[in-house]
Amino acid sequence: MNPTSRRGFLRQGLASATALGALSKAAQAEPRADALSPPPAAPAVQTPAVAEFSLAPAPVRTGFGGVGFHAQMLLADATQDFEDQVLAKRWRELNPRFARIFHSWLPDQPGTRDPKVLAALARQMVMMKEGAGTEIYLTTGGLKETNSNEDLRSYASAVADDLEYLQNAGATNLKWYCCTNELSLIEWADMHNDLPRYRAYHAAIAEEIKRRSLGIKLLATDASPVGYWGTLDWASKNMDDITGVYGGHHYINEEAPDNLGFYKWFLGRCQWAVGLAKGRGKDFILGEFGPAQYFDLKYGIRWDACKYFDTPLEGMAGLQLAEAAMAAINAGVYSMGYWTFNDYPDRPEEHSINHWGVFKWLTNGALTRAPYYSYGLLTKFFRGPGTVFQVESEEDLVRVAALQHDEGKTWSIAVLNRQSQAARISIRLGDLQDSRPFRKYSYDPSHIPTTDDGDLQEPVGKVAPSDGKLTDTVEAATLAVYTTAYDDNTPAAVKGLEIKAIQDTRTSGATASANRLRWTPSAEPDLCYYRIYHDGVRIGSTAVTEYIDSGPDHHRKGPYAVVAVNRSGNPGPRKL
Repeated sequence: MNPTSRRGFLRQGLASATALGALSKAAQAEPRADALSPPPAAPAVQTPAVAEFSLAPAPVRTGFGGVGFHAQMLLADATQDFEDQVLAKRWRELNPRFARIFHSWLPDQPGTRDPKVLAALARQMVMMKEGAGTEIYLTTGGLKETNSNEDLRSYASAVADDLEYLQNAGATNLKWYCCTNELSLIEWADMHNDLPRYRAYHAAIAEEIKRRSLGIKLLATDASPVGYWGTLDWASKNMDDITGVYGGHHYINEEAPDNLGFYKWFLGRCQWAVGLAKGRGKDFILGEFGPAQYFDLKYGIRWDACKYFDTPLEGMAGLQLAEAAMAAINAGVYSMGYWTFNDYPDRPEEHSINHWGVFKWLTNGALTRAPYYSYGLLTKFFRGPGTVFQVESEEDLVRVAALQHDEGKTWSIAVLNRQSQAARISIRLGDLQDSRPFRKYSYDPSHIPTTDDGDLQEPVGKVAPSDGKLTDTVEAATLAVYTTAYDDNTPAAVKGLEIKAIQDTRTSGATASANRLRWTPSAEPDLCYYRIYHDGVRIGSTAVTEYIDSGPDHHRKGPYAVVAVNRSGNPGPRKL
């Protein structure tokens, strides 16, 4: 996709015969559906009284990266309050270890740095590093068409200049780079028919990266949808020497959120890509994915949004998104990113609207959407580094993914029940047993758990393993996440709270009275964010140690309180 309009949707065209042939040939060892065939509907099955699962001793993969987002926070367009109270707070809350981000040039001047946007990008990347230890894959949203070797070398130098700037600004979490989004040069995906040209760009950039010792790996090919993943086969044979990781995208345009056959089909496609990359000693990253796209003209403006948002199917789309992520996890994908963390700002003057976020942009109230509470559970608890274990079962419509975190050897297990009735599940942990009780979190698409300020939903309880098994009931068409990656400790009370009446001059040309709160930073090693209360009512959240209350009730008498919240979601005491 490009920074304002997108992307790899199926009706834009099908892959070339060459690319599809490569994919089909490489995948023929396993009897899976054709790359472009819609997944078959799964047959009805007789549900056993208890669905038995076991963790295989051999892992699917070690060194798992994590579940994350494409995250274009556009800090140059955001207010400081929106950055601190929404973007930074929610990034820390969802805690994703992976992000894909666009790099851009001055408008209509590819190869020319945009200082303001680049500085904001650096600030975002550092915030992600400090807030969640996020690894970043960067891709340029507007590739320059070059007409000579000298022009290509000059462009590659400009790319390396910006990459070096980001690293020097503290973005040492920049791990991967691709020269263009989805093989696009002049039109979307046009280089899938000119892969040698794509290789030429990467070769020139690889030379600059090596010369400057930047340590950034190049990704190939960033192709979308699955029908274009055959380009990965070409890249593995013709540019593996300059490729550090393989990657692709896919949007679930052909399958409704209640489709029962999609999981196995997508699992097979991801297994093919992982196998191809692994054969070259590399990883595969699912850089973008999501439910069906709405990409059409509306009110004279090009809309790019999830087809199911603001419809009765939004909750089920959240379930399907989690299911797709679980397929990628079980296939051995290194990291994955849902498009996208937040909506883009509405820009009618550019005739473009991009509404894909798990929450809306500031001008639309930053309201959360259903996937925030399904996919958000996976970004928080399925974060690496860790080991993904294969889950064995004869049960066809209950999906299970299991991750053991390297730190503390804690566990996170996701169970998604696609059956039409509740499932009694029993997961044999065997020698891999964790004796601590599991916290259980639940996502029900028919009762979306909307919360204050984008907090993730509270756990519904704890489940203790017994006789080496985790046994519980998962309701029909719901997601349950069980984790031992938590503690029950609460942060200490916030100290040093100072309240001062001020004139709020943040809005140009206007002044208003307000109360400014400042406090001493919490010393908690796993601090997540702060909650703000006035007269016992929660009025906001922030990731920093200042909050300006200029709301309509700030004149009301009553004490203020600031509460620290840790990574486990435990709030400290509300000291007045």
